[in-house]
Amino acid sequence: VQKVLREEGSSEASSSSSAAAASGGASSGAAEQSIAQLQAVLAAAHKYGVLRLLRWAEGQLCDKLSCEMACSLLSLAHVYGATELERNCLAFMKANMANVVKRAEFAALPPEALVKFNMHCAGIEPSEEEPGRKRKRDDE
Repeated sequence: VQKVLREEGSSEASSSSSAAAASGGASSGAAEQSIAQLQAVLAAAHKYGVLRLLRWAEGQLCDKLSCEMACSLLSLAHVYGATELERNCLAFMKANMANVVKRAEFAALPPEALVKFNMHCAGIEPSEEEPGRKRKRDDE
């Protein structure tokens, strides 16, 4: 994790110094690398149970939301249980629905993520119960 953070810090420093001299295409490549590194940090934080790092990575990814990244970040949030990232992705996707639904990534979303998106658009709060579990029977 420290290696990824060091690489991210060095890439931000190099991208800020080269951004003035380089074109917009080069800075978008650095942004994509930064997002990939943040995704790797999120995965590592989830794997090792480092909740504070997980929340930090969520916040950083929330700041980088775009129409291109919203669907993949929603899938990532669903896999790693990143509730803040998921909530921000759903709100962003709802606000930019016309642009997001045209993308191929939207069609590739897992069914659970599509259900969450539809529920969010309808204004229905997800239940706190685990999916697939039945209610306990009342004994009379």
